[in-house]
Amino acid sequence: MNYAAIKTHDVANGPGVRVSLYVSGCTHHCKECFNPETWDFNYGTYFDSKAEEQILRALEPKYIRGFSLLGGEPFEPANQRFWWGF
Repeated sequence: MNYAAIKTHDVANGPGVRVSLYVSGCTHHCKECFNPETWDFNYGTYFDSKAEEQILRALEPKYIRGFSLLGGEPFEPANQRFWWGF
């Protein structure tokens, strides 16, 4: 699975300061999409253990309120296979 961006201080995608992961890949192609570049499953950077560690470290400060999973479409079957191995 590729990702378009990791934002470690995001205030636009949920309450408070959050960490956000923008996953690549989407087959919906919505007309008013904010991130059409993320439709491509090959866009961005491969999600590896370094990216995972970056997110986990970014979640450590007490002022971080949560994690937002965005896209592309994180729930595309191809992206689900990455996490769940099916």
